[in-house]
Amino acid sequence: MTLASKVTVLRIISIPFFVIAILEHHVVLAQWIFTLSILSDALDGILARRRKERTALGAFLDPLADKLLMVSSYLVFCYLGWIPLWVLVAVISRDLIIFMGWTLVYILTGNSKIQPRPLGKATTVLQMSVAVATLFPSLHSLYPVLLHLMIIATVVSGMDYVWVGNKRLGALE
Repeated sequence: MTLASKVTVLRIISIPFFVIAILEHHVVLAQWIFTLSILSDALDGILARRRKERTALGAFLDPLADKLLMVSSYLVFCYLGWIPLWVLVAVISRDLIIFMGWTLVYILTGNSKIQPRPLGKATTVLQMSVAVATLFPSLHSLYPVLLHLMIIATVVSGMDYVWVGNKRLGALE
């Protein structure tokens, strides 16, 4: 396993600690864990590029780690009443649609390669930004603007992935 993949695995392992910290009202600890998770997301990418360690495992684990962190965060935030339920539904629905589409494409084509889309990456950054604005009281004033941008990006990105998947399936006919 590459160093970049090890960093990604550590990010995945940190998620339950983040969830427990926030549920036990250890907000500062949760803030630290979340911040380190976001920084490790950047670090694993830098390591993979600089060390020429891009692997299929890393290409799978990195977005998985992002999804697990975002879904866990938004679930906890919703549970605590920090975000509305509809925000959680929007985030999870997009990810479920992408996952179901990927599964369908894989079943029909045998190709499991997922190409990250620029809008998908922007959506992840916005989802992380909304989570940061939710988690850090000093950033609460940014929350409304970030939330609206994130919801728009989430919906449009989901539609973009559906469009791309449809094109891949249409190429089979």
